[in-house]
Amino acid sequence: MIRNYLKIAFRNLANHKLYTALNILGLSIGVASCLLILLYVYHELSYDTFHTKAERIYRVGLNGKIADQEVFTTNTTPPLAFTAVEEFPEVENATRIYVYHGQQVIRYGENVVSEEKIFYADSTFFDVFSFKLLEGDAATALVEPNSLVLPEDIVQKYFGNESALGKTLLLGNEKTPHTVTGVLEKLPDNAHFHFNMLRSMSTLEYSRDDGWFSNSFMTYLLLHEGASAETLSAKLSGLVEKYVGPEIQQFMGISLEQFSQMGNKYGYFLQPLLDIHLHSNLSDEIEPNGDITYIYIFSAIAFFIILLACINFMNLATARSANRAKEVGVRKTLGSLRSNLVRQFLTESVLLSLMATVLALVAALLLLRPFNNMAGKEISADLFTESWFLLSLLGLMLIVGVVAGSYPAFYLSSFRPVEVLKGKLKAGMKSGNVRNMLVVFQFFISITLIICTLLVYQQLEYTQNKNLGFEKENVVVMKGVWRLPEGQQKALQQDLMDQSQIVNASISNNVPPGVNNTTIFRKKTTEEDVLISTYDVDHEHLPTMQIELLQGRNFSRDFPTDTAAVLLNEAAVREFGFENPLNEEVLYFGGEYGKTLPYKVIGVFKDFNYESLRNSVRPLALMLTSSGSNISVRIAAGDVRSTLTTIENTWAKHAPDEPFQYTFLDEDYDALFRAEQRLGVVFSVFTGLAILVACLGLLGLAAFMAEQRTKEIGIRKVMGASVASVILLLSKDFTRLIIVAFVLAIPLAYFVMDWWLKGFAFRISIGPGIFIIAGLSALLIAWLTVSWQSARAASANPVRSLRNE
Repeated sequence: MIRNYLKIAFRNLANHKLYTALNILGLSIGVASCLLILLYVYHELSYDTFHTKAERIYRVGLNGKIADQEVFTTNTTPPLAFTAVEEFPEVENATRIYVYHGQQVIRYGENVVSEEKIFYADSTFFDVFSFKLLEGDAATALVEPNSLVLPEDIVQKYFGNESALGKTLLLGNEKTPHTVTGVLEKLPDNAHFHFNMLRSMSTLEYSRDDGWFSNSFMTYLLLHEGASAETLSAKLSGLVEKYVGPEIQQFMGISLEQFSQMGNKYGYFLQPLLDIHLHSNLSDEIEPNGDITYIYIFSAIAFFIILLACINFMNLATARSANRAKEVGVRKTLGSLRSNLVRQFLTESVLLSLMATVLALVAALLLLRPFNNMAGKEISADLFTESWFLLSLLGLMLIVGVVAGSYPAFYLSSFRPVEVLKGKLKAGMKSGNVRNMLVVFQFFISITLIICTLLVYQQLEYTQNKNLGFEKENVVVMKGVWRLPEGQQKALQQDLMDQSQIVNASISNNVPPGVNNTTIFRKKTTEEDVLISTYDVDHEHLPTMQIELLQGRNFSRDFPTDTAAVLLNEAAVREFGFENPLNEEVLYFGGEYGKTLPYKVIGVFKDFNYESLRNSVRPLALMLTSSGSNISVRIAAGDVRSTLTTIENTWAKHAPDEPFQYTFLDEDYDALFRAEQRLGVVFSVFTGLAILVACLGLLGLAAFMAEQRTKEIGIRKVMGASVASVILLLSKDFTRLIIVAFVLAIPLAYFVMDWWLKGFAFRISIGPGIFIIAGLSALLIAWLTVSWQSARAASANPVRSLRNE
C-alpha cells in the first residue's frame, strides 16, 4: 500500500513540475537559511563552554564614578586576585591576565618580526581555564620568569614542524631570552579572548605592585562548588573599605565616606564567564564581544524565514487542492475510501517536505564556508551530527508536511462525490480569504526586513562617513616608535616632515580611537574632581590631525612652561563648569600619592570622536610630551604606495634593525564597526532570501490564479481587452494585499529600529524616505514576480481556453 502511495505521489509531482519545483525550492531555501542562522546562534551561545569549570568562573569588574563620569571596566588592581583567595572561603583559585597593548618585536635567529596579542598570565592560568596543552606541564609552564606558552599555529610560524619546548625567543629590546615551556592546541574560536603568546606573570615587575588604586589587570575567580556568587559579590565591598579607602585618603585627601557622600563610588562586581561574550559591554574588553540583541534578531529572522517557507508550502498546497477536487470526486466514485485519500495527500506533502529538507542540509553544508567568511567566524557543522538535532529537524519537516497536506487530505476528502463533480465546491474554494491573509503576512515580514536592512546600512554608512571633528583620512600611524631613543624619535619626525609627500607628522603616546587612559583632575577653585581621558602629544598634533582650536593657543616651542599646560576639549570645559577656561588652573593627580600637579589651561579644542560612535564625546585633555609610542603622519593625497615606500625607507634609516609597523587611521576607525558591518551583510543576505521565499510563493499563487481564470481571460480578450489590461487585472489584487502589508509593517519596523539605534550616541534619524523606498521596492518585486506569469496568461490564444465551451 505504501509503495502505491509513493508511486502515485511521484507521478503527481512529476505531472506538476512548476508546483513541485516552487515548493521544494521555497522550502529548501527557508530551511537552509534557518540552519545557517541556527549554526551561528549555537556558536555564539557556546562561547567559553569548553572550559570544564566554566560555570564556576567569574570575572571581576570595576565600577567607578567621579563627578557624574561613570566607568564600568574590566581592569582591576594587581593584588585583588590573590587577596580574594586568602580572605574569602568561596574562592578556590584565581588568575590574572595583563594585556600588552600594541605589537612586540620578536627576534629568533636572524629573523625579526612583529607580534600582537601578547598576554601575561599567572601560573594558576591553567588551573582556572581549560586550554589544552599539547606539550609541557600545565602546573609549571608559567611559574618561572621569562617563560612562554604558544598556541600550535604560532609555533608553526616560528619553528615549523620542530618541537618548540626548550627553544628561546627574544622579545623587544630585552636581552634575556624567553623559553618556550608549553605548546597549546589552537585556541577555540568560541573563546572570549585569544592570544598569540602567553608570558609568565612573574616576568612582569608591575604584577607585584601592591597599590589598590591602579587598575590594569583582568581578574578571574574560580569559586568552590556550591559557593554563592551573590554572597561573594556582597563581600567585595569589604575590600574597598579595607584597602581602597586608605588609598583614596592618601591619594585624594578625603575619606571613603566623604568620597561617597560627594556622589562618587568605587566598587567591584562579578561577571559569570559564560555571560561575557553576549552580555558584557564594559570598557577595556580584550576583544569586541557579541551582543545578545543580535542573537534575538537573527533568531527572529530564522523563525520568520522558516515560517514564510512553511506558509508558501501550505499556501501552494491549498491553492492546488482546488484543482484536485474533481480528482477526489472521481476517485471516491470509483470506490476509494476517505482514509486512503487522506494517506495519499499526506504522503505527497510529507514527501515534498523531506525532499526539501535533504536539499537544504546539502545546501547549508556547501554554503557554510562562504557564510563563515561573510560573518568572520569559524563555525563548524558539528551540530548536524547531533542525533537530537537531526531528530528535531525530521520532526519539524514531518509536522510541516502533515499540516500542509491537511487541507486537501481532511477537507476535500470529506465531500460527497456528487457535489464535487457538479462543481458546487468551486466557488468556496476560490474565495481565497485565508490565502490572502497569508500573502499579507508574508509581505508584512518582508517589508519589515527591507526597512530594517536599509536603516542598518544607513547607520553604518553614517558611522563611516561622519565628520568626527578631525580629518582621519590620509593619516599613516607608525607603531613601535617607543623603541627609539627620544632624540632619534625627533630626528625621524623631522626627516619625515622634510619629505615633499608628507604634510605633517606628530609624536604622541596614543592616537584615536585607542585612547584608553583615564585619570582624575581637580578644579582648583572648588576642589571638585573630574574624570577625564588624556593622552600626551607634541606641538604638531593638532595641525597633523586637523583638530580645530576654538579658544586660546596650541602648545608652542616659544613657551617652555607648556610642559605644565593642558588643552581641553569642549566636553571637559563643560564638565569643569568653566565660563572663561583660558588661564584657569586644574590639578592633575599624576605625581606622588596625595600630591597634585597644577596645569594651566592654554587652549580649548573642538570636540572630536576619539572613541566609538556608540559613545558620546567624553572630556579629554591633551598634555605635552617630547617622546611617544607613535608618529602620526599626514600624507598628501595621490600616490599612497610611493609615499608609504618613502616613510618605510625613512624608518629604515633611523631603525634598520626594527620592523616597520603602520596602520591607516581611517581603517582603525572602521575596525570599531567591523562586527556590525559583517552582521549588516549577513542581515541583508537573509533578508534577500526571505524576500525570495515570499516571491516564490507569490509566483506559485499567480500561476494558479491565472490557471483558474483562464476562461475569464479568454472571454476578455475576445471582447477586445489588451494584454496590458489583463496583466493589470491579475496584478491589482496582489497590489492591494502588499499595500495592506506595507501599512502594517511601518510601526513594527519603526519600533525595532528606533530601539536598535538607541545604542548609538550618534545616530541617523528615521525619516519617511526609507519607508517609501521599502514599500515601492516590495511593490516592484511583487509586480515583477506576478507580471511574468500574468503576461504568459494574457498572451495565450483565447481559442485554446474557450474551445471546450
